Amino acid sequence: MTTSTAATRGLFFFKRFLSNPREVGAICPSTRHLAAAMVRDLELAEGDVVVEYGVGTGSFTPTIGALVAATPRARYLGIEREAGFVDILRQRFSDLEFANAQVEQVQRLLDERRMAAPRAVLSGLPLILLPTMEEIVDTTHAALQPGGEFRTFSYLQSYPTRGAARLRRLMRDRFAEFSMSRLVLRNFPPAFVLRGRKAG
Repeated sequence: MTTSTAATRGLFFFKRFLSNPREVGAICPSTRHLAAAMVRDLELAEGDVVVEYGVGTGSFTPTIGALVAATPRARYLGIEREAGFVDILRQRFSDLEFANAQVEQVQRLLDERRMAAPRAVLSGLPLILLPTMEEIVDTTHAALQPGGEFRTFSYLQSYPTRGAARLRRLMRDRFAEFSMSRLVLRNFPPAFVLRGRKAG
């Protein structure tokens, strides 16, 4: 793909949704309002690492990237399994690092790049649709630094489903602290941000 205009990115995203709705999880990218909620009150220190899961075409990446760029020696790693999305990301964000891989490989990917344990892992994955949801939560918890945070989101319409309830239960069980944001209405669909903090 040689262009990265918003229209082209949106069309590519929609085509990927049609071909694999379980992996993509939404018919359109998330909004900047959900991106802002994902990083709200996230404070980075010098040299911290931030990992983004399921980057897609980069809906959250400008917001996360700005936070990293404002922090001395902070580093970013985006993990995306769809090669077409990774091509777009590397064109749009040439100063950030991306891996075309599965997020379950996060520790190996960090080790290969000599990155420290992350201060935060921010996920755009449709976790409740993935059979590896528990493995992803567990490997993320293990990879985080003490006091580090895992943040993901859950759409309003999926909140009462078994999968969403299981995700909330997993995060309550694995993390020392668990919380949910207020509903982000300016997203389609509206969504909650789920936050889990590892014991410090």
